Amino acid sequence: MHCASCVARVENALRAVAGVADARVNLATNTATLECRDGSGSTQTLLTAVRNAGYDAQRVDSSPLGEPFEPLRDPALRRARQTVVQAIGLAVPVIALDWIGHSLQSSIPGGHVWWRALQALLCVMLLRSSAGAPILVAGLRAIIHRAPNMDLLIALGVTTAFASSVVSIVLPTFHGFHFHAVAMILAFINVGRYLEQRAKRETSSAVAALARRIPRTALRRTNGATETVPTDSLHVGDTILVPPDHTVPVDGRVIDGTAAIDLAAITGESIPVTITIGGTVPAGGIVREGTITLHATAVGRESTIGAILRAVENAQSGKTHMQRIADRFAGVFVPIAVLLASATLIGWGLAGFGWTGGLRAAIAVLVIACPCAMGLATPTAVLVATGSAALRGILVRDAAALESAGRIDTILFDKTGTITTGRPRVESVVHVAAHPSVPDENAMIRLAASTERLSTHPLARAVVDEAARRGIAVAEPESFDSDTGRGVSAGIGELRVSVGNAEFMSRCGIDGAPLAASAAAAPRRAADGLSQRGQTVVFVAVDDVWVGLFGLADAVRPDAAHAVHELKRLGIRTAMVTGDTSRVARSVADQIGIDDVLAGAPPNRKQSEVTNRRDAGHVVAFVGDGVNDAPALAAADVGIAFASGTDVANAAADITLIGSNLTAVPDAVRLARRAIRVIKQNLWWAFVYNLAAIPLAATGHVPPGPAAAAMMLSSISVVLNSLRLRSHAPPGSG
Repeated sequence: MHCASCVARVENALRAVAGVADARVNLATNTATLECRDGSGSTQTLLTAVRNAGYDAQRVDSSPLGEPFEPLRDPALRRARQTVVQAIGLAVPVIALDWIGHSLQSSIPGGHVWWRALQALLCVMLLRSSAGAPILVAGLRAIIHRAPNMDLLIALGVTTAFASSVVSIVLPTFHGFHFHAVAMILAFINVGRYLEQRAKRETSSAVAALARRIPRTALRRTNGATETVPTDSLHVGDTILVPPDHTVPVDGRVIDGTAAIDLAAITGESIPVTITIGGTVPAGGIVREGTITLHATAVGRESTIGAILRAVENAQSGKTHMQRIADRFAGVFVPIAVLLASATLIGWGLAGFGWTGGLRAAIAVLVIACPCAMGLATPTAVLVATGSAALRGILVRDAAALESAGRIDTILFDKTGTITTGRPRVESVVHVAAHPSVPDENAMIRLAASTERLSTHPLARAVVDEAARRGIAVAEPESFDSDTGRGVSAGIGELRVSVGNAEFMSRCGIDGAPLAASAAAAPRRAADGLSQRGQTVVFVAVDDVWVGLFGLADAVRPDAAHAVHELKRLGIRTAMVTGDTSRVARSVADQIGIDDVLAGAPPNRKQSEVTNRRDAGHVVAFVGDGVNDAPALAAADVGIAFASGTDVANAAADITLIGSNLTAVPDAVRLARRAIRVIKQNLWWAFVYNLAAIPLAATGHVPPGPAAAAMMLSSISVVLNSLRLRSHAPPGSG
């Protein structure tokens, strides 16, 4: 495939196969991604459909962590290089003969015949070689399948130039001699395709680098003995030894040892993390100090690196809105180019400028009009951008998400686990002796922790952790009800225990009325005091009677203020939407410079806030933990969620940030904006190139040979411009 017309043809052929729901073809990687219904659509049927459309295809079978994009690896490049050598080796004599032809013609009787015959012989050899035959065959297939593409334009140009040159041998008065044009076109086209393939391979280097982070061998322990085995042979449940300066080959749980793990390759965090027994380690981490033994929990394509690779491959197989428009335009451009070439020939002839000159101009139009640059403009930029983002711990779900992220003007943040560390702890405990079953503080903590043990909310985990810290045994609740974002209730023995915020207590009809006036006032006064200190208040009630409360605090992420500052430099308005109290929320917002605060918001209120801002014309992103914030993430133009290294496979947001680095949010926006800017530059260049080049070729100012060179340079320039995205965008580059 060489142009957007080829992409459209292959996609249509695959979509016509029974059972194929969708097909996405990527020109930059020469790959197709299919969605099939109920597992239907055999490989052979799909391959046949592609071949019937005029293209070759093969199934890409990679190793568990093999580098993707096999068509762009060394064997294909070697073949392309050999074709270039062959093309140049045959083209140079043809062009040289054109230079010395006049001398031969004047010094040798009938020299022009011998000279031209020799050129014709060399051109025949060139056309039959790997430099010319595939193009001619592809052009013929395009005619047979009524699918005009770039190869058809080149084949028409080359065939016309060759045929007119043969006629000039038989009829010397016919000055349609273009053997040198045939040679130059094929030479430039093959050189261009080789350089383009080299550049396209560079665009996928980031993804290849991800795959190379997994070592080829690992140390497996079996029955007390340690052996070196290929990483591909590891299975879930294996015991893996990872000594210092070795890369972790699998996702695993530490069962022995302590080590400082460098997770920069996964999360982008430069400071090594200390992992001890019971901790989890993602594949790709490097042991900087210490030795650990792992129980393998995920291997190969199911590991963290494998999940990252799948996410990147999926993103790179999608299309932006701009690319769909460009593809539709390119799909009709080839027939238009043929009509323009025909009009050029007829126009020259009828205007009296000569049919021979018109033929040369028409050939130039056919060659220079190939829409290669337009087809490569978007996929190469998406390929580089998503690969570069992955190396920084930013996973973009698809090309549409990248495009939307580039237009964000408003970002809403959840508080707990997003702006804060998500690891709150109990700072204050207030007990009220109001129920005979709750005589003291520890009894209250036991009942509250027993109630919260089935909840996954960070505040609930903090209460459970406080019980564990004090050595208090918790019970299994007999019943459990949750009001997401507000609180929970559970049956503990014969007691009904409720734990939650003030709104939850009010909904449950618990307002302190059963207490004496002075006793009822005490929890309220305590709650006010804790809120003023920035602590989140969680009330506890037993049998509808208040028995106390907890004051919890969650540390703000150290990079939160810098992240918000960078977003403001990008012109983005920020807001925090949280289920916490107004006092706590405002305290956190003031620390980091958040613009707007909406407190006391359950998940459905977060969702409505996102919807309201979108309805007001804003492009909204929501940043949350990916669990409690699922409705808001789904409602946003771009949902951004954090995921720990081993949770990547389960992440479903538009953009997933691996690790806990909040500055990845402005980094993602900045990279998306740069990608959209590069895509627009590429498309603008492709459009202006055709707008200027075709008239120049039609008026005879660009001969066929230079026209091929111009077409080659236009495609390469687009790929090289996309490669600029590999560089890290400096802060504030917007």
